[in-house]
Amino acid sequence: MRAYFERLHTDMEQCYARAKKARNKGFDPSKEVEIPPAKDLAARVEQLVGPVGVAERIRQATKEIGDREQVAIQISKEVARGDFGRMHTPEAAIDQSVRTGLAILTEGVLVAPLEGIAEVKIKNNHDNTRYVDLFFAGPIRSAGGTGQAMSVLLADVVRREFGIAEFKPTDKEVERYKEEVPAYRQCASLQYTPSDAEVEAIVRGCPICIDGEGTEDEEIAGNRDLPRIETNRIRGGAMLVLAEGMCLKAPKIQKHVKRLKLEGWDFLDTLVNKGAKNDEEDKTEGGIPEIPPATKYIRDIIAGRPVLSHPSRPGGFRLRYGRARTAGLASTAINPATMHILDDFIAVGTQMKVERPGKGTLGTPCDSIEGPIVLLGNGDLVQVDTYAEAKKVRPAVSRIIDLGEILVPFGEFAENNALMPDASYSYEWWVQELQEKLGGLPEKNTASAIIGADAIAASLVAKEIGRETDLLHPPFEDALFISKKFGIPLHPDYTLFWHDITPGEVMKLSAYLRDNGTIAGGRLSIPADPSIKDTLITLCALHVERDGMYIFDRHADTLLLCLGLEDKAGQVAESGRFPRSPPDGATALGLVSAFADITIMPKAPFRIGARMGRPEKADARKMQPPPHILYPIGDAGGNQRLLREAAAKGLISVEVGNRRCESCGAQTHRTACRCGGHTTAVELAPGARIEKRTLELGQELREAQRRIGEPILPETIKAVIGVTSRNKTPELLEKGILRAKHGIYVFKDGTIRFDMTDAPLTHFKPCEIGTTVERLRELGYAHDNLGDQLERDDQTLELFVQDIIPSKSCGTYLLRAAKFVDDLLEKLYGEPRFYNATDMNGLVGHFTIGLAPHTSGGVLSRIIGYVDAQVCYGHPFFHAAKRRNCDGDEDAVMLLMDGLLNFSRSYIPDKRGGRMDLPLVLTTRLDPSEIDKEAHNVDCLSRYPLELYRATQRHAHPKEVEKLMDTVSGRLGTPSQYEGFGFTNDTADIAEGPSASAYKTLGDMRTKMEAQLELGRKIRAVDEADVASRIIGTHFLPDLLGNLKSFSKQTVRCPACNRKFRRPPIKGVCLKCGGKLTLTVHEGSVKKYLEISKEIGEKYGISDYTKQRIQVVESSINSLFNNDKVKKSKLSDFF
Repeated sequence: MRAYFERLHTDMEQCYARAKKARNKGFDPSKEVEIPPAKDLAARVEQLVGPVGVAERIRQATKEIGDREQVAIQISKEVARGDFGRMHTPEAAIDQSVRTGLAILTEGVLVAPLEGIAEVKIKNNHDNTRYVDLFFAGPIRSAGGTGQAMSVLLADVVRREFGIAEFKPTDKEVERYKEEVPAYRQCASLQYTPSDAEVEAIVRGCPICIDGEGTEDEEIAGNRDLPRIETNRIRGGAMLVLAEGMCLKAPKIQKHVKRLKLEGWDFLDTLVNKGAKNDEEDKTEGGIPEIPPATKYIRDIIAGRPVLSHPSRPGGFRLRYGRARTAGLASTAINPATMHILDDFIAVGTQMKVERPGKGTLGTPCDSIEGPIVLLGNGDLVQVDTYAEAKKVRPAVSRIIDLGEILVPFGEFAENNALMPDASYSYEWWVQELQEKLGGLPEKNTASAIIGADAIAASLVAKEIGRETDLLHPPFEDALFISKKFGIPLHPDYTLFWHDITPGEVMKLSAYLRDNGTIAGGRLSIPADPSIKDTLITLCALHVERDGMYIFDRHADTLLLCLGLEDKAGQVAESGRFPRSPPDGATALGLVSAFADITIMPKAPFRIGARMGRPEKADARKMQPPPHILYPIGDAGGNQRLLREAAAKGLISVEVGNRRCESCGAQTHRTACRCGGHTTAVELAPGARIEKRTLELGQELREAQRRIGEPILPETIKAVIGVTSRNKTPELLEKGILRAKHGIYVFKDGTIRFDMTDAPLTHFKPCEIGTTVERLRELGYAHDNLGDQLERDDQTLELFVQDIIPSKSCGTYLLRAAKFVDDLLEKLYGEPRFYNATDMNGLVGHFTIGLAPHTSGGVLSRIIGYVDAQVCYGHPFFHAAKRRNCDGDEDAVMLLMDGLLNFSRSYIPDKRGGRMDLPLVLTTRLDPSEIDKEAHNVDCLSRYPLELYRATQRHAHPKEVEKLMDTVSGRLGTPSQYEGFGFTNDTADIAEGPSASAYKTLGDMRTKMEAQLELGRKIRAVDEADVASRIIGTHFLPDLLGNLKSFSKQTVRCPACNRKFRRPPIKGVCLKCGGKLTLTVHEGSVKKYLEISKEIGEKYGISDYTKQRIQVVESSINSLFNNDKVKKSKLSDFF
């Protein structure tokens, strides 16, 4: 791993050297590369918020203290004391201290320290004592609850250094907060809405004033114009800190308060103890905690995104513990056959909202777990375990009886602090029961130890049987022999869903088979019977239906064994195991275990409900509308912002900043003077505004074309109406010409980006990513995960932590970006081409920057191949370094050289949040101890231990078995923190499955909705009437009411110049250009869901209440658009 990081560093320095040489020629706003590299958290903090010199002290404190929260508190105190330079005022000192401390807490990559804290003020209480007023802004959301609450604690710790008193609110101010919290809840989402009593406790008790700037358009209706609260608008940032920070993170804050012995935080006691209850309250009579169905994930169903299973229902996803190569960090895995059987609504990378353990997960493929069980139109009940089989049978599917297994890592339960429900009885559980009896459990659950232990077990069993057998899928007679010989439960291959039927149904089925069953050629046949069919479907006893008979093959012996029957000369008869009087009070499982005279385990004791969330994404990042260049042309380019159209008009008047040439002193708007010198921005005087300047755009465009030697200009070059940076610095026209030539678009900071859904990956095979073995060896992949030399493209390799495998569509787009960069280097900067790529494989081995929207720091990464899915596969550490998990989040990648050459702070919008989603600093080396802690719960075993499966039977908390699970948290600070990871379940291809969700391909909303409800009708675990009712109640009706409100409050727009007016001008035309005005909300968009809501209501029998709500909304719409005094009539109406 050291060689890997050294190579990354060396290659990165070469990129920086090339970029510095080009930038030094003076064509850009700055001669310096504006993305500084940072090797660790400490360097990122110093680069992001300062103060200068703090990085080394952060490193030292981290070694001394360890805990990052304590480090943040200590560094904040030192900053306030002036250890890194005296501040001119207490406000400035407290401001810097809180920002630095918060940056440490957020790994130096989030925007919260820059944008989430607006300012710090010191104000007066009514008794003339002073207090700290901490102003929060909307971007504080990115810090999460812990960062939000800790920022308040940091301010309190620091204000004590200055002898500043605590905040003393008035009654009116307290009432303002009580009004404001629920008002904000109406505008935006809150994880938790505190009660009035909780709000009052925080506001009255907190030593710091949790204040903020107005973030919403809505204003407070009641407690307005308070002297110490500077706005009547809703303060979103402050409400977030109060609700999600102070309320939800009270236990964590209290821990630090007690350690520091801080007075004035007694109010935390009521928050920490709220909802506290006896540990025994949720336990059943047997002492096992109850895990009831959870409905939160289906509260807000979106039209077109189907419900896959109602909570905990038979037929839903069967919980199987384990980690696929593509799982962890909120990602799970299902069989790719399930994806296709679900009408392709779930593709690789599609988000799913799930019942547990967390709120959401990412759908990824794993073909070594069980697929769905479906009922075909001809009556056959079949299991579909491969994607190829799914393609064959899907047209014939009439019902989806069981969705198959969902593979959930242990780490997901640990991360979500969730009890572990009963595990499905799987091979990895069964084989360890066997190995325990043989005295051959592996000493460690590593891949090599498991292979060895399994081989020994197979050898010992072969000696007993007298021949070799496949322990993974043994013949029935071998499975039965092993169970009886070693006293272990029946193999999972021959275990049915007995727990889903009643003892009475067991006895009825046994009697029916005894009286009607025949056996020929190892196949069991019984006459067709509807009630028996229902039981067989519930059991998932696979069979075909032919000529009025149910014929069983795979499960024939299972049924005979578990129903106390046997084959007597081709006829089914009672066996000696058949009890004359079944045990009183026996469950169905207990009954069949008695019939079989061996233990029958529950096949799937716990199901997980799910619905589709966000579809996967892999697409170019585009501003709206998408420009090729950040160059202002006002209205001269028409509503398409066409540069050539504006240039054809000759002179244009636009707002551009003033710059002064370093060589000749001339003032110009260009970054490069006509004399060849570099220019620098002329800073505005306080309160001054940038004046409009008249530009001869046609001449400038011709000069740019000549300088880069382009014989023909692209037909379409799109610019912007105006630039929004502080100094209003435009880009070079040459860059826009070249971007348009290559069909790529610019983002707000001058870079070219491609967005993809994040997906975790710890291991890959060369054949999956389209990269040759030879090339991978050159990139440092010398051995596979078992330590063997890399020689074949089907070997499994462990992914290096900063290597990524983006989608092929990303490769295609980045190839165009690479050609643009090469043209830029050669034609503008006069430097050699860098990439020289002719296809996307030419970018393998090159660097990219990964960047999440809520951060201000990028992460260095390297492309090693591509995948035919709309995701970006990367190591869990890579995604966690961006402060992301993988439950459907989307992030951007950009070519490193594009960022180094074209990113500039001079283009950044001058507004709140303008510094979000920017590579203000670049993490060059990942340190697992400095990334988001969720990645520390990724488990690394190649098989979960037997103790875990037994612990699930008592619904144990993950902490009880955590020491057995080899999570990343136990590897930190050791060489194994980067490598030696295992996975429990393999798959043939990490891209196998639908390439795109049906949600993206079906067309209009009506079509999607019909497909959604039709799928719900087919799935046994879904109540389609409930789905229809919820869609109307949570999607259509709110949309209808929202559009109705928007129609009454809408603006009008001029299509010619895009000018908007709050109310139609008296003239009736655009006041700017005289153009015709149009509405921004039309009657059709208000009514668009009305008819479909009525149709669905009738078809699916929704409740009378929901029908009445539709009628009320319809009445409101009609009253707005229909004039009761004007009745339209036809001539025929009078006859």
